[in-house]
Amino acid sequence: MGIRISGTGSYLPSRTVSNDEIERRAAYDRSRRRGLSLDEWAQAHHGGRRRHVAAPGEATSDLATRAAERALDDAGLPAGAVDLIVLATFTGDHRLPQAAAQVQDNLGSRAKFIQVDSACTGFIDALLVVQALLETGRYGTALVVAADVTSMLNDPADWLPQTVFGDGAGAAVVQPDPSGAGALFISTGSDGHLGRYVFVPGGGSRQPVSPEVVEQGLHYWRFRFSEITPWAIERMASATHDVVRRAGIRLEDVALIVPHQASQRIVDGYAEAIGYPRDRVLVTYPELGNISGASIPVTLDLARKRGCVSPGEWLLMPAVGAGMAWGAAAYRWSE
Repeated sequence: MGIRISGTGSYLPSRTVSNDEIERRAAYDRSRRRGLSLDEWAQAHHGGRRRHVAAPGEATSDLATRAAERALDDAGLPAGAVDLIVLATFTGDHRLPQAAAQVQDNLGSRAKFIQVDSACTGFIDALLVVQALLETGRYGTALVVAADVTSMLNDPADWLPQTVFGDGAGAAVVQPDPSGAGALFISTGSDGHLGRYVFVPGGGSRQPVSPEVVEQGLHYWRFRFSEITPWAIERMASATHDVVRRAGIRLEDVALIVPHQASQRIVDGYAEAIGYPRDRVLVTYPELGNISGASIPVTLDLARKRGCVSPGEWLLMPAVGAGMAWGAAAYRWSE
């Protein structure tokens, strides 16, 4: 059975934060970085210039709902036509209920909802779930949403993550395609032993929220950026080669690559590793930052709006993320 993406949508908070603004409020020491401003340093090291940040009181479900509504409008479908909602997020509005429940309610839908606790691979993971469920024949129309407010995990005193991460949401309406014109192949994998490359120590059952956790800043995330970069490039490249093989195509048959926007350095390193033309790899990182699982559907939606995607073309969507996890989807676009 074929799979068709019949609509896409995205939402980015209205507020943008520049590197200069972060430097003014965070403890950034130019003297330790050869006199470079934070903007100069960030652009040289990972390519980020600015990113969108949720307003106070603006939660993950708010972003997700706006993206979902736009995807449904693009598909020409009412919310009542949706049988299944799969939301990928690790920054839900509350511990319970799931943000997916709020999205369902906001849309006025009665669809079955599932929440996938994924970070940057969230869109690929959600597609994997939706593909499997659509193939059972039980569901006819699915809404795949990836949304995160990553800024909630940034330590205000730590300037580096603030220059990397942003907030946003992307969505896609996915339906069976009996004609077979729309084809979807997915390759995924995980390296759980490397899980602490991206780590939020506090707030879970191991170290529940307490005054001590908050005082020590254990509810903010920590990274091993120097180790993440080579791992990410290698895993994205290997997933790409595997999914191309699964799809029965060649890399030169792929018209466009829409990668997870981990950083400009990682995207450039990935393109070089697979020997793919750099001008056919879409990049939104300098202006949007790393918006976690939303980066692929947001970038895809922007590309469609700009007329970069044509029927019959193969698209490739690789991702890496916390866990550590990776994956890639090969999709033949079908109107």
